[in-house]
Amino acid sequence: MIIHWRNRYANKIPKPSWVCYNISMSKILIIGNVLKDVYLKLDGHGNDFETDGQGINWLELGFNGEAHNFFRRTSVYGGAAVTLATLSKLGVDASILNSKTETKSGELLWSDEPTNYRYIFSYGGGITYFVPRERKATDWTMPSGTPEWILVDRSTIVTAKLVDEIRNFIKFSRNTKLAVHAEKKMTPDGQRLAEMADLLFLEDEPAVHIEEKIVDKIDIDKPNTQLVCHISPRRLVFGEAEEVWDLDRTDMMTHLTVYSTIVATVLGVIAAGGTPEDALLWARLNAEKATLDGSLSAEKLQELAAEERAKRDNLKLICRSLVTTSKGVLAVDESKKSLIRRFDKFGIRMTAQKKAEFYDLMLTLPDLKNYISGVILSEDNAKQKMPSGKRALEFLTDRGIISGIKADLGLAPMDKNAGETHTLGLDGLTRRLRDYYEQGFRFTKWRAAFSIGKDRPGFYAVEQNTDELAEFAKTCQLVGIVPVVEADIVRDGDFAIERSIEVTAKVLEVVFRKLQQRHVDLAGCVLKCNMVISGSEAEVQATSNEIGVATAAILKHAVPRYVGGVLLLSGGQEPKEATKNLTAVMQNSPFAWPISFAFSRALEEPVLATWKGESDNIRAAQAALIRHLEANIDALHYARVEGQNSIGDGNIAVLDLG
Repeated sequence: MIIHWRNRYANKIPKPSWVCYNISMSKILIIGNVLKDVYLKLDGHGNDFETDGQGINWLELGFNGEAHNFFRRTSVYGGAAVTLATLSKLGVDASILNSKTETKSGELLWSDEPTNYRYIFSYGGGITYFVPRERKATDWTMPSGTPEWILVDRSTIVTAKLVDEIRNFIKFSRNTKLAVHAEKKMTPDGQRLAEMADLLFLEDEPAVHIEEKIVDKIDIDKPNTQLVCHISPRRLVFGEAEEVWDLDRTDMMTHLTVYSTIVATVLGVIAAGGTPEDALLWARLNAEKATLDGSLSAEKLQELAAEERAKRDNLKLICRSLVTTSKGVLAVDESKKSLIRRFDKFGIRMTAQKKAEFYDLMLTLPDLKNYISGVILSEDNAKQKMPSGKRALEFLTDRGIISGIKADLGLAPMDKNAGETHTLGLDGLTRRLRDYYEQGFRFTKWRAAFSIGKDRPGFYAVEQNTDELAEFAKTCQLVGIVPVVEADIVRDGDFAIERSIEVTAKVLEVVFRKLQQRHVDLAGCVLKCNMVISGSEAEVQATSNEIGVATAAILKHAVPRYVGGVLLLSGGQEPKEATKNLTAVMQNSPFAWPISFAFSRALEEPVLATWKGESDNIRAAQAALIRHLEANIDALHYARVEGQNSIGDGNIAVLDLG
């Protein structure tokens, strides 16, 4: 039997996310061992070793806690103590079975000193553990009261006897629920215990969400069902809720300590009647901010969570401001190789100075904000200093233009598919996105390229690229940045427009299926895609009317009506050709969503052709840019959104770009 989350807790009314949960009413009994963690920070010079009379370096360790000779010792309580300390900081009524504790000045103190020691070496960014060969078995004694939850901590030595005793207690204490933080490699006894759990914490990387909105199930052959919280160095997943994070070795904290902090926080919020979304958000914040000195209080977590939600609530507003039928988006995020090709076409030798001059003349265009709502920058030109001395991002923000950045790291060949590519950049993406947000970027772009040829694009190319797009989009939204999902059917080839129609429709259908599987909020997401055109080498080229009809039909068929907006790219078209085809697409409105253009080559080439790398030509080049911007804005005037004549004037004064 598989049950839905809401069915399982149908008697609980979900609380608004801004409510501070009364966690102090919860009663949680922790089963586990209390360890004494002794941290040893070693360096490459050997300064942390004792040196004897003969000049030999020694590090003497004793697992009874008596003999320790080393430098910079930091000792803290570990194991189940981490879980208890985290719950206590949240205000939860919790205790460890068979352990005597008291709270003094906000700190937990043990009257019975732990007998198990664990030594943790931190060296060169890595951590190594020394643990005693024989670990203390976890004993069961009957609790004096009736807890609401029993949590079996990761430090527990699970035996058949312990499993039987927990089973018997829960059998007669029907109001007590069981939570289990399972070891990564479960023993048969651990598996039995996991199957009894109401809430199971697994240290693994969960598969992509399946289409049906159901909770996980530990064993399909058994009738038991559990709510499962997956914990991995990249993601936290609980039902449909998800958070992304990076597991840093901050303050020498081990991953076991961090994971225990997550488990305790999730259980504390759920036990207080909170939602999975709030539980994961609090857990992620607690894990990222906690140190060896302790985790965060409920009040501090509430404050930080409110800030995070404000970021995410802003996504739809950013989309409405970015994609309008009165302004376009300027893309200047091309690679160095692409820019060199464009310079070479007009006889301009590319140097760092010429490149800076080129971007200067485009971004300093007088009244640029009258034509452009946003600019997509690259990592390289985002750092460029404008004539005023400000970075490009700050310069654009001051002018009321939303700054975006290319988040992917370029294309790479696929292993199995000759001639096909996928996009790099998922590793470290969360950290980069958070850095982008702090810098002031409010949207990012990820490009997946699909080539048309014999048996191309293949099944695996479409699946892998759309999976990466969906992962990118979900990660962006969890960080608070609007994802611009670019699905680009490359024009190279001799294919007819009918083949372009087939491939574009197929790719977009899969893109949105994957976005919905990853629970991406489409209203806070923008699609950037190609117009449906013939291959550049095709003998018969489709007319503008055919391109307009085909592109509009495919978009109306494949793009859900609640998407935040659609941006059309020029995709290798000549400037005048792109404008003419854009006009034809817009003449086939109305559309269910705002639609505009995001051009790179179609706007840059007229500028390069006029500028030619000469300072005397800057004003003429800017005039050429204005002419092409005005022509494309005129094309947008044909576009109508269902139920209205336009989507507004693109005024983003209400949007906080700080």
